[in-house]
Amino acid sequence: MPELYAVTSGDPAGIGPDISLKIALREDNHQFVVFGNIDLLRERAEMHAMDIKFIEFDESASDSQIQKNTLLVKDFNLNHPVQPGVMDSKNGSYTLSIIDNAVQGCMDGQFTGCITGPVNKESIAKSGYKFSGHTEYIGKLCNQTPVMTFISDQMKIALLTTHLPIKAVPKHITIQGIMDVVNIIHADLVNYFGIKNPNIGITGLNPHAGENGHIGKEEEEIFLPALKSLNDSGIHIDGPYAADTILLNNNDHDLIISIFHDQLLPLFKHANPHLSTNVTMGLKIIRTSVDHGVAFDKVGTPDINHQSLYHALDTAKSMANSYEKTKSAQS
Repeated sequence: MPELYAVTSGDPAGIGPDISLKIALREDNHQFVVFGNIDLLRERAEMHAMDIKFIEFDESASDSQIQKNTLLVKDFNLNHPVQPGVMDSKNGSYTLSIIDNAVQGCMDGQFTGCITGPVNKESIAKSGYKFSGHTEYIGKLCNQTPVMTFISDQMKIALLTTHLPIKAVPKHITIQGIMDVVNIIHADLVNYFGIKNPNIGITGLNPHAGENGHIGKEEEEIFLPALKSLNDSGIHIDGPYAADTILLNNNDHDLIISIFHDQLLPLFKHANPHLSTNVTMGLKIIRTSVDHGVAFDKVGTPDINHQSLYHALDTAKSMANSYEKTKSAQS
């Protein structure tokens, strides 16, 4: 059976379907199965004047049938007609169902990895489902603790906490919590990125990393004990560093841990526009994603950038390749 990857097309009213069409232009298009409504994808192709052949996914299909300008699609029924660029909570369960099926297909071994398109949290929440984000949702599907990371060709950033209000962040930082996240990151850097002895850095919570306890006690009371235990266990991690300067010495680390969502991510995305991938570590499956949102205002327009999707596709394939090499070396 050929190596296949599941690609969810995301919110049907967003740019997920638009950028998914670009997979048909790749030489390796036969390796990707787009999860979504096939008629919607056809309509979006017409909006972009793209001459694409759509083939409904069949495990028995051979690579020779899937030529260039062809898109493999696993078809799902919409709940409600889609108005491009307009949020509609009636399709919230449709959006979740394609995620559910793609993740399950990976856990069952049908797909090597899952690449997710952008979703709208508000749309899903208004449809009656509790949803704080892809990372947390897929973590629950896999029954594992997920760690959100962002990968570019030059930088790797992980988040200690994800979609939390700023006021809730400090109470979620514990010695054990830091150790758990770092252990997950270390294992995945070895297994999926081929880094034999990862060098990890971590920022502090407070300005200037607490200034030796003068601007906060968390660094002294929580971070330093956690880092000592990790280093004693054989994991190389240093810090905590001031968040405003750590990226100036980025080459010193294989990955840097950001304490909350908007601490380092704005700088990361500014430095890596469109050429980065959201990767969920700590899962039993490979999951990558685009690093942007649904962009309702760009649906159907020529101003569509698919670089992040391509980066996410390539990252998933690279992770799978590294995993196989690592396991072969260990056996």
